[in-house]
Amino acid sequence: MAGIVVGVDGSEQSVSALSWAGKEAQLRGSVLHVVAVFSGAILSTGYEMATTDLSDYGAATNIMLGAATDTVRAFGDLDGVEVTTEVLEGHAGEKLIAVSRDSDLLVVGSRGHGGFAGLLIGSVTTYVVNHARCPVVVVRNP
Repeated sequence: MAGIVVGVDGSEQSVSALSWAGKEAQLRGSVLHVVAVFSGAILSTGYEMATTDLSDYGAATNIMLGAATDTVRAFGDLDGVEVTTEVLEGHAGEKLIAVSRDSDLLVVGSRGHGGFAGLLIGSVTTYVVNHARCPVVVVRNP
């Protein structure tokens, strides 16, 4: 998909990334594709592992899609920009790279909800910067 892909997770950094990507999409006349990725919970007893019930997948998808859509709506200044949203399950970095393979640009925040708050750049951000097939912009909050 040509255009700009932006990864969101509801964190302050991803909201900043969405804002930057929206403005860039307006300047370029590009489609803005907002992608939220979640990981299915894995339960371990020490001897075996099991994933959550598949009915949880539908609920998680609805929650993430609603959050992505609400976040996009919060930016009413995206007039003239075609916005699409997508929710995927899996490793965030891998999914963002797959979605952005044919894109003009991939935009991410400097870090999201996971990891350690003291890190300057998040693990997903590091992953996409090192593996993306298109240019990557990392938006950092001041």
